[in-house]
Amino acid sequence: MGHERLGILPRTKPWKRIVDELAGSDLPKEKIENVASQTIQNVRSRFSQISEDSGVIAAFKSLVALSVSAQLINPLEFLADSGMEIGTNASPYYLAKAISKFVSTHMDSREYGEIALSAAVDAISAWHEKNRQQLLLFESANTSFDTWRGTSNGAGFCEISRLFFSKTVERYMNYFLERVLSSSAKNIDERDALNKRLGEHIEVTSRHAFETAKITQSFAAGWFNKYANKTLPADEDIKDFLRIAFGKLREELWREEKT
Repeated sequence: MGHERLGILPRTKPWKRIVDELAGSDLPKEKIENVASQTIQNVRSRFSQISEDSGVIAAFKSLVALSVSAQLINPLEFLADSGMEIGTNASPYYLAKAISKFVSTHMDSREYGEIALSAAVDAISAWHEKNRQQLLLFESANTSFDTWRGTSNGAGFCEISRLFFSKTVERYMNYFLERVLSSSAKNIDERDALNKRLGEHIEVTSRHAFETAKITQSFAAGWFNKYANKTLPADEDIKDFLRIAFGKLREELWREEKT
């Protein structure tokens, strides 16, 4: 477990083509390739140590705790015992508040911690939006926690964890892409035009990040089924998982850069 190779994963658009479309006619081909390569290199560099950060571990641990709690009769009590007191309302808003408080007490690096926190909050919001709609089709009445029951097994956990990793990739890709594009612009007007296009095409990098994060899914499912059966894994086990998952993402980004 953790070393399965999936081969070349499909992409809606390769990264260099995305950068080319964002830059339009403002940058020559050699600069396009440099921007695409430098962005990926910067993200890969960040991912080399990210699994060691206590804020990142805490952010991901909050998602693991949510999924473990979904296996139990009294999930809200389990979450409170795990450091995430949300009262009786398990809406994304109250979960986000509890996760924010939990992560803020464990931050090492402000950068790593805040990006991981935002990724975790984005993940629960996206999960809730998708699965709440599905519940409404079949249930007329349900508790505020019912939406989260689907995260209680490996299949559900690997989906919400993929959202976490994709949002982490997305935020770093956009951050470094904006910086590298800005430094490549000849003047302020060109820089502003590039940044405007980046904002208008944010969903393209979002899709690319989601496709990149697919490489973590099968590993996440197997890990959860092994380590998270009605109990919260130890921090060291979560840290080891993150080390392997971010390692997989680094390998996938390296492959993308060389394609």
